[in-house]
Amino acid sequence: MSRFCAKCGRPDNGEVAFIGNLCIQCYLEEHEVLSVPSEVTLHICKNCFSYRWKNKWFKLHGRIEDIVEDVLHKILEDKIKFKIPSEDSKKLNVTYELELPSEIHSTQFTSYVTAKISDGRNVFQQKYPMNVKILFTLCPNCLMRVSKTYKAIVQVRSARNHLDKVDMRKIGRILREIDPHNIIDIEELREGLNIKVSDSTTARILASKIRNETGAVISESFEHVRRNKEGKRTSKLIIVARLPKYRENDVVLFRNEMYRIEKISGFKVVLRNEISKRKITVPAETLWNGRVAGIPDNAAYKRYLVIGRDDKVVYVVDSLENYEVKEIPLGYIPENVKPGDELRVIIINGKPYVLGKA
Repeated sequence: MSRFCAKCGRPDNGEVAFIGNLCIQCYLEEHEVLSVPSEVTLHICKNCFSYRWKNKWFKLHGRIEDIVEDVLHKILEDKIKFKIPSEDSKKLNVTYELELPSEIHSTQFTSYVTAKISDGRNVFQQKYPMNVKILFTLCPNCLMRVSKTYKAIVQVRSARNHLDKVDMRKIGRILREIDPHNIIDIEELREGLNIKVSDSTTARILASKIRNETGAVISESFEHVRRNKEGKRTSKLIIVARLPKYRENDVVLFRNEMYRIEKISGFKVVLRNEISKRKITVPAETLWNGRVAGIPDNAAYKRYLVIGRDDKVVYVVDSLENYEVKEIPLGYIPENVKPGDELRVIIINGKPYVLGKA
């Protein structure tokens, strides 16, 4: 039995889809295929252009038009509903596009959502206006920055009781790996740095990076622990990252031999023997437990002239003193040393350590 459109009389001959007793064209004249919000309000930080979405703030880089487009797409994905009856939905393919002004100069404007409906042969359109309001405010991070408040703090200190230029460059490079939006303030003190951040996660990530690259010891505590009006406990996280006395490229004494700290990575430290060049890996806690010692202030630097060697020792003299012959075990001497070579030597507690050829 033939079927006809109840509105225009078009026969159902397969040229267009029918929805109920209407051809698709008449159906679209009578019904909307999408439920689109007539008005939306966007919350955008006037300082950093972050936007709020479902009570969370997101940071984007770009023009205000790009930010508005991004948040509107999220709203449409969440709010748009398809209104085609389920029994007819398989007959049609419905997509939509968002149309925005190329430039936005006002906090209120009209955008359009265009629905494209295809029945396999024909494509139809419906256009929906949507009023957009932009509410400029301050995101939580910028509000904290303005009010000088913070949720967590990383206190960078040193076993040397101060941070020098090398330490500051290292911490500065680590900070560049952290989202600057989460850094509220950096306070320089005589004893170190106080890095105030917006949340405890950022604080712990920062402290972890400092520990991994310096061998720092990390400790946590809380202050101003109290409950808010809803009964939820609030507090400020305090993380102390204490840098060790020794760092990469320092020459140290370990197991009564002289080593150079070649690499600090995570919980491990790579030491290179200054004589044999052999490398060993030790736990980072070695920098703290007294097994590593620095070069004492009373160490004496000498230049010794090699005058001979046998199977056990190398014979040297100090040409600047009394030419007294001294013996240095072969294990403390580079393998290619021969008579006539001059050695750089450091004397620590009466024991010679050869630094290499002069």
